[in-house]
Amino acid sequence: MVFVRIWVLDNDPKSLEFIDINNPSLTCFLARPYFEENNMSKNIIIKFPETQQERSKRTLDDILQAAFDLVDQANPNKFTSRALSARSGYTLSTLCARLGVIENAFLWVIKQGQTRHIETMIQRFRDFDTNLPLQTFIEIMVDNTFKVLEQVNPKVIRYYEECIAKQNALSSEFYHYVDAMAEPYAETALRNQTNTFRLVSLDEAIFLIRSSQTILERPFVELNPIAGTEVHRKIAVTTLVQMFGK
Repeated sequence: MVFVRIWVLDNDPKSLEFIDINNPSLTCFLARPYFEENNMSKNIIIKFPETQQERSKRTLDDILQAAFDLVDQANPNKFTSRALSARSGYTLSTLCARLGVIENAFLWVIKQGQTRHIETMIQRFRDFDTNLPLQTFIEIMVDNTFKVLEQVNPKVIRYYEECIAKQNALSSEFYHYVDAMAEPYAETALRNQTNTFRLVSLDEAIFLIRSSQTILERPFVELNPIAGTEVHRKIAVTTLVQMFGK
């Protein structure tokens, strides 16, 4: 089977259709969920005061670089205006003028790391060998996620969550950042030739991806002793294979 994607324009412009070019009668239709139309508005967006002056833009770049250096040290106790001022060389008044809210500099840096991780996972989905089974796919994804989480101080993730919750009242949009993986996963399942992946709609893929994130990430964030252990890995692999498989 060789699936290609076409846009369905006649009846529902918010839908996707995959058709096997070797067997046109074999078609898989995936409803595109409403959230995707407003994906940008539903994701957590960290904004800074707008400026048209190049000097001010360079100042913001310098401050964000200083914030990156502090976040890289993985110690939330240093995520302060005093530490940022000392690291960047700018006064507190300048920090406030360029950032609006001081903590946004640290949140922005953490968000960039989060986004890079999601982009890496999406690329792994797309690069996955279509002749390998779901079990292998899940094991690779679990191991890669564990590797990333083991390099991150859980306190940094907790800092991010607590600040975002304070600013946004922990709305239902909080976990939307992983939704970007839903469509690439659905496409990966469609392409696979092993008959071990269950074909899912985009709506179901969203729920599955969010659930997976909970299984993989929360033990690390909650400082659960099981996090990253072989027991955690076995639970994750077994559960995810059942969730995503036939």
